[in-house]
Amino acid sequence: MRIVRRYLFRTIIVHTALVLSVLLSLGIFIEVAGQLDDVGTGDYGIMQMLVYILLKLPGLAFTMLPMTVLLGSLLGLGSLATHSELIALRSAGVSTMKLAGSVLSTGIVLAIIGGVLGEYVSPPLESYARQYRTLAKHGQSGLASSRTAWIRDQNVILNVNPLNEDFQFGGVYVFKMGEGSELLGIGHADSASVDSEDRWVLNNYSETLFSENGASTRQVRQSSQETNLNPDLLGMTVVRPKNLDGVSLYRYIQYLRSNGLDTHRFEVAFWGRIASAVAIAPMCVLALPFVFGNLRSSGSGARMIVGVIIGLGYFLLSRSLADGGEVYNLNAMLVAWMPTIILTMVASLALMKTR
Repeated sequence: MRIVRRYLFRTIIVHTALVLSVLLSLGIFIEVAGQLDDVGTGDYGIMQMLVYILLKLPGLAFTMLPMTVLLGSLLGLGSLATHSELIALRSAGVSTMKLAGSVLSTGIVLAIIGGVLGEYVSPPLESYARQYRTLAKHGQSGLASSRTAWIRDQNVILNVNPLNEDFQFGGVYVFKMGEGSELLGIGHADSASVDSEDRWVLNNYSETLFSENGASTRQVRQSSQETNLNPDLLGMTVVRPKNLDGVSLYRYIQYLRSNGLDTHRFEVAFWGRIASAVAIAPMCVLALPFVFGNLRSSGSGARMIVGVIIGLGYFLLSRSLADGGEVYNLNAMLVAWMPTIILTMVASLALMKTR
């Protein structure tokens, strides 16, 4: 059985790598098409664009991995079924459940690889890619290279303390200046984000305004501020779930919760990343009932179509639940895990009906 397990493992891995290379090539083409308009802005040239796209590839690979594993398993196991190798194994006494166990072990290995890719490789590269592209397009633009970033927008000077190794979710300091460079006010926010209208949203914002009659203070949960700053520059200070590894994302959720801020989007991202990695294993097993069923004598094209439909269905269900969960305030863990649970149930039921 060890020889059979190794043979199935090698077959699935080879076909999965082939599918992944094709999908990544398509993804690179789409990314290049999307970046061409920015080429020539500042120092952002062809080489900078290619570096930026290469830095984003691990994140793209992690996003595609569940569908890729399903397609690779369908093609790999389908080729074995076409040449009657799976039938020969069953005739030799290897049951369907034993074959499923061997395929599942391959899926677990791929899930571990996907987890490492999504937790430790992709987030830092995504963060660096955004910074690299922004600085190449706009230069320093007033951004310091130290732990704090200084940005000036007309008479407003902003000091941003980004994430550091100690995970200090730095505040944003706002200095409002007058026409004669006199200080009119000082404000502080725990964090900042950019809304759909490119306005800077300051969370837990408090400020002190100075006037001839003295000083006045105010404190609000959120404050919106119009800005002429480029959204790419603002985006360097925004905390994005995909730019944080699992531990950092969990700590950030605790930070938001302790300050009474909304954590739903970050909780969905945290559990969704884990669920996506776990979903790779049942994706691998799901291919087995298909190659023993109607797709046994079908060509690679038919298997590809089935794999793409299932993979897109899983992706659309995940996104729909995530967006709907945020609108209706559904449980974040349930929203993140529901597609994986449904996928596992479908794979189990299909496997039980396979004879």
